[in-house]
Amino acid sequence: MRIINLEKKRRKVIPGTVLLLTIVLLVPVFAQTAKKVQTSVKQSIDTRQETQKQTEEWQDQKAELTTIYDRLFLENEALTKTNQMLSKEEKKYMDLNKSLERQKLESLRIQKEILPFLQSVQARLESLVETDAPFLQKERNTRLKKLKHVMEDIDVSIAEKFRKIMEALTVEAEYGTTIEVYQEKIALGENEVLGNIFRLGRVSMFFLSLDKGSAALFNVAENQWVALDETYIPALEASVEMAAKRRPVELISLPLGWIAKQ
Repeated sequence: MRIINLEKKRRKVIPGTVLLLTIVLLVPVFAQTAKKVQTSVKQSIDTRQETQKQTEEWQDQKAELTTIYDRLFLENEALTKTNQMLSKEEKKYMDLNKSLERQKLESLRIQKEILPFLQSVQARLESLVETDAPFLQKERNTRLKKLKHVMEDIDVSIAEKFRKIMEALTVEAEYGTTIEVYQEKIALGENEVLGNIFRLGRVSMFFLSLDKGSAALFNVAENQWVALDETYIPALEASVEMAAKRRPVELISLPLGWIAKQ
């Protein structure tokens, strides 16, 4: 009977022992699992934090790149407009350059044509002074000498030569519309006499001696002074006074003589 009871007791003890052994065996497993879980959670947190950090850095980079892009976009627009403006300016200057080139060619053509013309005008001026009445000879010959020097100087521009020719023509033309009186010696017969020369435009030249005892008219045809009758002395004296602005202008009667050489 005792043997049977002992066996029953043993049977009752075995389940509790098994449970205890199971718990003892599972404790290390739970510990390892918990450690693994803890490690996994930490890694997840670290990964999350790293991801968040990278995201924030990327956001900062994105904002910076966006700012740079916007600035470059505006600069590109400004440069595009500037380029368009410069293209228009370039076209304008190219057109201007072509126009100036055409003007240059035209100027060269005119220079080639106008130089012979100016030279012919110069020759006519020299001939005019040579055959004209001998008034203001020194002044006029000096002007022609300077003009010749200008015309022969290759460094003087066509424009300057043209200007000098026009100046000489203007002065000679003005002689035809003015009167003047100046003193000079003339050859009258075999003597040289000092007196007043009265120039009436380019039409006539008269002479009245200082003592008002003799008068003369320049004969262009014979290129010499010819004595006038004493009856012209009063009229010539009045003319000298009027030319010198010492007497009111009035009508007078004087011989015109010869206008040019025959």
